[in-house]
This record gives sequence, structure tokens and C-alpha cells, in this order.
Amino acid sequence: MEPGLFENLAEHYEAGGPLMGFMALVSLAVVAIAIQRALAVLAFRGALRRLDDGALEAVRRGDLEEGRRLCGRLPTSMREVLVVGLDRATGLTRGDPGQAMKREEKRALGRLRSWIWVLGTAGALMPFVGLLGTVLGVMQAFQAIGASSTAGFSVVASGISEALIATAAGLFVALEAVVLYNSLQNAINVQGRDLSLLVDEASEILRLPRVDHAEPPAAG
Repeated sequence: MEPGLFENLAEHYEAGGPLMGFMALVSLAVVAIAIQRALAVLAFRGALRRLDDGALEAVRRGDLEEGRRLCGRLPTSMREVLVVGLDRATGLTRGDPGQAMKREEKRALGRLRSWIWVLGTAGALMPFVGLLGTVLGVMQAFQAIGASSTAGFSVVASGISEALIATAAGLFVALEAVVLYNSLQNAINVQGRDLSLLVDEASEILRLPRVDHAEPPAAG
């Protein structure tokens, strides 16, 4: 009976050398961080949509108090982006509404990008870790050949093929990390663009003088 997939993976794992355990841990960490950040991006996108449909829509109508009230239903990072501008536009806090919202926009995107650097680092580092494992495996293979006083292509090829498993594993983890890193960066950039457009629109509205729609226009 031929060995199954898991049996083959177990054999390759054992033959890959001591660094295989480290690469396996890095691979699991990369996947876990990518899933957590993907969920954060989805939550950010939902909050951005609620901001556009709720609080910002009230600001478009000129009802800044209602807009601020609706901001209370948003997550903290998204809520502060518009609240700081509304507080300055209504006189509760001194400062420029546009600059304040831009500052909070950067903070919100900074939180969204947290831990993404781990994926980029893993993508750049893991090929070298795999190469190190291969070098150590080749050295061990030649030491075993010297100790046994046996040589030949089959003996050398067997040791080197096992050592190359570490390189293959390092490249796999690196490819995994790079693909996830680029996918998340692209998704975050899209959300950052949409948030920037909303902040620009809110800044434009808040720069306009407020009009009290409750007062009737003056008679001509």
C-alpha cells in the first residue's frame, strides 16, 4: 500500500532538518495574521459604508448635530474620523476640521495595517531560512558519507535531495506570505482611498458657512 499524503508530508518534514519546525510555525503565524487582518478589513469596509450612509449623509443635509449622534454607532477608529471635524466645525473644539479629520484618517489606516509587516518580513526572510536549512543538510550528508567511508552518486543524491526539502519549504512559506501581504495591502489601499474621498467631501462641506434652514428667507 502506497503512503498517503499525510505520511509523505511527515517524511518530508523529518527529512527537511531542524529548521522545518520554525518554518511551519512561521507559516501558521502568517495564515493566522492574514485571517485576522482580512476580518479587520471587512469590518472597516462595513463601518465605512455606515459612515457614508448615516453620519455623512446627515452632514450633507447640514444637520451636524445629527451627524455627530450617528457617529456614536460606529467603531471607535471610524467614529473619531468624523467626530473631530464636527467638533471643530461646531465650535466645541478649536482647530481646523479638515486637518483634524486627515490626522484621524491616518491613525485609522495605521491601525488597519498593524501586523501586516510580519507578512512582508516573512516573504523576504523565509527563502534564506530554507537555504540555510539546505546548507546544513548538505553538510550533514557529507559528514555522514565521510563517517561511513562510502560514496557514490546514489548516496550523495539522497542526502542532497533531503536537504533541498528545506529550500522548497522556505520558498513555499515565502510565496504564501507574499501573496497574502499583497492581497491585504491592495484591500487596505482601496479602503484608504474610499475613506480619503469621504474625508475630502466632509472637509469641503464643513468649510462652507452653516445655514439655519429653520429661519425663513428675508422678504425682498
